[in-house]
Order: sequence, then structure tokens, then C-alpha cells
Amino acid sequence: MNIEHFRAYLSKKYDNERVIGDAISRCKRVEKYEGDLDEHYSKDAGISILNKLSYSKDDSLRQLEPKHSIPIKGTKGYQSIYEGTLSIYRATELYFDYKKICTVN
Repeated sequence: MNIEHFRAYLSKKYDNERVIGDAISRCKRVEKYEGDLDEHYSKDAGISILNKLSYSKDDSLRQLEPKHSIPIKGTKGYQSIYEGTLSIYRATELYFDYKKICTVN
């Protein structure tokens, strides 16, 4: 993951450093447990990792375990797993949006 370029991309979308830092931190966590995001993007534009990071409210209500191996800190129940997984999904999605723009330019 190219953190510096990703940070510059996020800085154009958000003027809140905390939002930017959180997105980068979450992407680093995905990479720690699920592998390099650039490799995931090269393989299938990130579709398979995004599918693995998908966890719906229905999954939460049915108390299903997430498909990913990323520990969600501070989890107390499946609703927290839902919220935590959603946040890492969205950060990963942002990274792949950045990759799409870099590939086009």
C-alpha cells in the first residue's frame, strides 16, 4: 500500500486529518490479517477481499461469524462486529477507489 499517495488522495476528499488517519490505519489492519491490498487489487480489482469483508446487519442479527480474520477491537456482541467490519470495508473500498484513479491516470 502506498500510504503517502493514498493520504494525498484522501486529503483531496476530506479536510479532517482524523478521518484520513483512520482510513489508513484500517487499511493497514486489513493488510496485516488479509494480505497486501495492492495484490488484492491486481488479482481481481479487490472484489474477493471486499466480499470477504462484507458483513450485513442480517448477518449480525443471525449472529454469524464474519468471513474475514481481522479482530474487531472492543467487540461486545455482533452489532459491534457489524460496525467494525463496516468501517474496515469502507476504508478498503476507499483504497480501491484510489487505485482505480491511479490506474486510469
